[in-house]
Amino acid sequence: MSYAYRGRGLRDSFAAAVRAHRPRVLLSFALAAAAAFVGAPSLAQPPPDPPPGEPPPPEEPKPAEPPPEEPKPEEPKPEAPKPPADAETEEKVVAGEATAGAEVAEKKDEADAKTNEHKGSFEFGSYGRVVAAWNGEGGPGRDADIVAHGSRMDEDVYAEIELRREDDWGITGIHTNVVATLAIASPVFHYDGNFGIAMAVRNLYLEARDIGVEGLSAWAGSRMVRGDDIYVLDFWPLDNLNLLGAGAGYRHEVGTSVALSVGATQPDSVFFRQTVIRPAPLDQFGAVPVELLDRQKVTGALRVAHDQKFGARDKPGPGIKAVLYGEGHGLPEGIREPKPGQKEQLPSDGGYAVGGQVTLYTGERDTFIHLWARYAGGMGAFGQFATPGQLSPDKTTDGAHELLFAAAGNAEIEFFGVMLGTYVRSFRDASEGLNFEDVDEGVVLLRPTFWFGDIAGASLEGAFEMVQRGVITEPAGDPAAAPEGPFIASLWRLGIMKLLTPAGRGNYTRPQIRIIYNVAFRDDSARLLYAVDDGFRDRSVEHFIGLGAEWWFNSSSYGF
Repeated sequence: MSYAYRGRGLRDSFAAAVRAHRPRVLLSFALAAAAAFVGAPSLAQPPPDPPPGEPPPPEEPKPAEPPPEEPKPEEPKPEAPKPPADAETEEKVVAGEATAGAEVAEKKDEADAKTNEHKGSFEFGSYGRVVAAWNGEGGPGRDADIVAHGSRMDEDVYAEIELRREDDWGITGIHTNVVATLAIASPVFHYDGNFGIAMAVRNLYLEARDIGVEGLSAWAGSRMVRGDDIYVLDFWPLDNLNLLGAGAGYRHEVGTSVALSVGATQPDSVFFRQTVIRPAPLDQFGAVPVELLDRQKVTGALRVAHDQKFGARDKPGPGIKAVLYGEGHGLPEGIREPKPGQKEQLPSDGGYAVGGQVTLYTGERDTFIHLWARYAGGMGAFGQFATPGQLSPDKTTDGAHELLFAAAGNAEIEFFGVMLGTYVRSFRDASEGLNFEDVDEGVVLLRPTFWFGDIAGASLEGAFEMVQRGVITEPAGDPAAAPEGPFIASLWRLGIMKLLTPAGRGNYTRPQIRIIYNVAFRDDSARLLYAVDDGFRDRSVEHFIGLGAEWWFNSSSYGF
């Protein structure tokens, strides 16, 4: 048999074997190729060249190649799930990452919720005094002061009821207050039996604090704008405005603050407003009211203060406070009708006030002393709701002025305390000559208090009041004598007040239940300040006997 025939026979046999065992052969080749691909180092380099002259490797060995059969135990089929295992691991990783991401998102949501958290509450506050009083003859007790601001022992019923909504807006960090304060004055139903009530809205405003910057605030609405007062005289010597308007302020953590307020007022008087009757328009039947004079006063106030503490600012301790204050008043021109058919032109008007305050305090038991000075001119010399009486020749308040000095203090040591209130004031209106409205007045009042334990006490009070008016009068008891002037009157007052103090000792601790006795001694001139047939004109000694109470708590109007 020739070599060619033998070769052909081998090829035929191989082809037949392949056809007979094609699936197994193909699988063997595939396994062998995979094993060679995975484990053969020769794949990293080219195969060696065959020796020269030798024919290419015969193809016979291919069918007889058993090695591919041996890798069967090493078949990757069982290991084929490895990719799924990797996929499972990847799934776990992805799931873990998703869980971690969810946890991060949840924490972020919690942080955002905390940041955006809103807290709100309703608050109730009040100031009040209620008293039932008699004079020495069994009649109603009355205020016997002859100065504008005297002892408050014989004050009448007055109360404020405050409802306040407070909100902290987490999304902006701003705190807001909506304040509504209703005031009630005497007489009350249980006194006169009438359901009518003397009532006023003292506060109705919205205030926002920490607006973008800690300490920055703004408000708008109707509110009392006040500083420190002389408690025993119920008097605010420097800043005491009632404004329908708006304001802004900033308070720095070191103790410096600045506040600006502006608002409008229109007192009910013919100096600001006059209504006249005119025929209805277009020949209609009847008449209609017309606001002929309708002007309102604009008031602006600027207050700059610094509170310097000698020690840790977040703890009670001694310090000094200084305040600079200024007001500006403006009134537009207008037309009024003094008599029917006669019109009068009123020019524009204005005024100002400037002043300052120094306060020393210990930080213990409300011990302090306030000192004030204030000067005002034009419209600023009159009370905010006062109607100027005597005007200058050009029908303005130009030339009117007021000068005031005042002091207040409180000191407490163990079972003893003492309060002080005093001021002197000189006012001149815009007219050239002196008249009754031109006044110089002053008062000095001391109120020492002794406490018996923590629930009871007794206050003594002594006061001297003097007033001088720009008029001359006939000497008392001698109408034929030459007139005397200027008119000077004086008054001495003594009082005792027994106290029940549920909240403990302290001149500024409330509430209190009181039994009051006060006696006033008028000189002859002081009696002339009252009209004929007035009991105060007839009596030189005036008794006041009262049963009452006073409280204050959680009020934004007074800082407690």
